[in-house]
Amino acid sequence: MSQSDLDRNHAATPHKLEKARERGQVAKSPDVIGAVVFTTAMVFLAWQGWAVWQRVFRLAHDLLGRADRVQSDPTLLWTLSGQMLHEALLMAVPFFATLVIAAIVANLMQSGPMLTLHPVKPDWQRLNPVSGFKRLVSMRTLFIAARSMLKLLLLGAVAWLSLKHLLPQFYRLADLPAGALMHTLLDDFAALGLKFAGALVLIALLDLLYSRHEFAKKMRMSHREVKDEAKNRDGDPRIRARLRELRREMLKRSQAVRNTRHADVLITNPTHVAVALRYVHGEMTSPQLVAKGRGFMAAVMRQVAARHRIPVVRSPALARQLYRDLAIDQQVRPDLYARVARIIVWVLARRDARAGGAATARKAPWTP
Repeated sequence: MSQSDLDRNHAATPHKLEKARERGQVAKSPDVIGAVVFTTAMVFLAWQGWAVWQRVFRLAHDLLGRADRVQSDPTLLWTLSGQMLHEALLMAVPFFATLVIAAIVANLMQSGPMLTLHPVKPDWQRLNPVSGFKRLVSMRTLFIAARSMLKLLLLGAVAWLSLKHLLPQFYRLADLPAGALMHTLLDDFAALGLKFAGALVLIALLDLLYSRHEFAKKMRMSHREVKDEAKNRDGDPRIRARLRELRREMLKRSQAVRNTRHADVLITNPTHVAVALRYVHGEMTSPQLVAKGRGFMAAVMRQVAARHRIPVVRSPALARQLYRDLAIDQQVRPDLYARVARIIVWVLARRDARAGGAATARKAPWTP
């Protein structure tokens, strides 16, 4: 086996990618999910943040307004508790449902629908301390650490620039009433969050491209693996050749059975070989071999001839020579004219006699 057979310089085949997908191995970046979920949360905050806080203020105002009556009416406590729970669910359920949908969509965008239990199967190799130490000090771990530092630096730069832009208006916050103050803080927080989301989306796209490149590199195959996969999927070449030979044989048999029905005479060995000849006077220069077979095929041809009342002539030497020298649809050679002509003349005379009613069909095959 040469070194070129072992070098992984071939892209992964669709079959290998499908098998990896069944095991839950796909090119997927966790940063994409985080970026999509965080961006969705910030968009939701910018869209519904102030409305949610208004509902919180109204609920707090209502609770404080009726707090003095709790001691005189104990059932009011249960009423207020139920109201708080109802309002909390109305505010929290849409937000968290939106985040769950965003996470599902982010997964589907990367890998599509994928249902497999292979990743949750117990793998005792993961408990091996040697393998764990190798993963801890691998180049992959160092790359992840360096990538995390770059993310931290990028997010820190975005935070610094955003806060520097918002710094002039901080001095005016003390002059605002409570409602306007809260509204301004929510808008500033949403704007800062959207800038963070833009940075996270950029990081996620870069990480997704790298993850796909790394996965494609991991899935690469050697020339030997490609050949083995093709052999395992399609079977051994010798077996395929044998199957092709059997299919050709079956095709010949079906063709022989089909063509025998249109023959004028069947010449036999009498049991081992059979050839079917057809002759149309005025159209053919010599009889044509339309089917031939031996062994079981010859027996089938004799049955077809008997079923369609085709004359059967026993001529062992001629049958063997025709079977050996002629192919299907080939016409009889001139050196065989005399021997074949005797049979064809007898067949035509027998047909004319039957058509004219001058003679009856023979019970036994004729031997020239």
